[in-house]
Amino acid sequence: MSAVLSHQATTQTDVAARLAFQKQLQAVTNKIHATNNIDEIMLEVSADICALFNADRLTIYSVGEDRQAIVSKVKTGLNSFKDLKLPIAEHSIAGYVALAKRTVNLKDVYDDGELRALNANLRFLQEVDKRTGYRTKQMLVAPIVEPGTSELIGVIQIINNKTGVPFGGLAEEGVHELAQTLAIAFKQRQKPQLVKTKYDYLIADAVLSAGEFELASRQARKKAIDVEQVLTDEFQVKIPAIGAALSKFFSVPYEPYKPERIKPTELLKNLKREYVEANQWLAIDDTREGLVVLCLDPERIRSSRIASNVFPKSRQGHDAEGVQGNDQSVLWPGIGHGQRQHRRAAVGP
Repeated sequence: MSAVLSHQATTQTDVAARLAFQKQLQAVTNKIHATNNIDEIMLEVSADICALFNADRLTIYSVGEDRQAIVSKVKTGLNSFKDLKLPIAEHSIAGYVALAKRTVNLKDVYDDGELRALNANLRFLQEVDKRTGYRTKQMLVAPIVEPGTSELIGVIQIINNKTGVPFGGLAEEGVHELAQTLAIAFKQRQKPQLVKTKYDYLIADAVLSAGEFELASRQARKKAIDVEQVLTDEFQVKIPAIGAALSKFFSVPYEPYKPERIKPTELLKNLKREYVEANQWLAIDDTREGLVVLCLDPERIRSSRIASNVFPKSRQGHDAEGVQGNDQSVLWPGIGHGQRQHRRAAVGP
């Protein structure tokens, strides 16, 4: 009996940890989507990503213009920065991950045997540690690749678990999801277009000025709350206006909150509440065009195919480009006071 109770307690603890991690991951995702450019992602979201993984340090690289190296921006002073450049080759860990396009989770980067198990030429450059007195040990490194094409966009390198143990399975799952988010954000910010963040259509549609949005962003960072809460509470931006802006950004129609919505009992019967809260999506309808999914991040649902995996036998449909798919997403981006907006998108196979 005691063994059963112990197992149940462990399972509940694991579920709670996963739920907390997913909520924190969604908050980081929101901050990434709210940035203006890749440099801002590298410099301003790093602390949040470190906190998510309980890591000591982090480096995010993007592929250089010559596509022969990966480049990161490093802060050298209060207002000074420099570029850190590594060849895409097997002579450094980040360079190897970029070359092989595979995730590596290292227990100790000083262990030559562990490195050689990945590649005979792989080495960790210890010179920086010797110069600074820092000891790099655990490292979780993942490629940032474009979904569908596997084109290399960058690398995310998470350094030293503060608990002193190797990064676990939940961290590996999390860095994979985060890399997908970064891939989308990088590609959007590489395009020569006016809209850079998911909120820019609020400015384009004259809902508020660029100065007002910048002030709202600063207030959100200062208070450590979601910018949408600041927009609704302090700038009186209506929820449908935010929904319309996000709809344009993600290229999906806006679906408003409907308190009278009938629960789809048949679709919900196999989904536990803990799973829904941890993964932040929910099937609400199964139409001729495909499965309709309620979620917080349409890009995550599209790239991970998570709904397709849970409902593999749902009706097959086609998106606007004629690509076969079986999901549509109705999205609820986070709004203050526990309310959510909704978006709708066709999700590829």
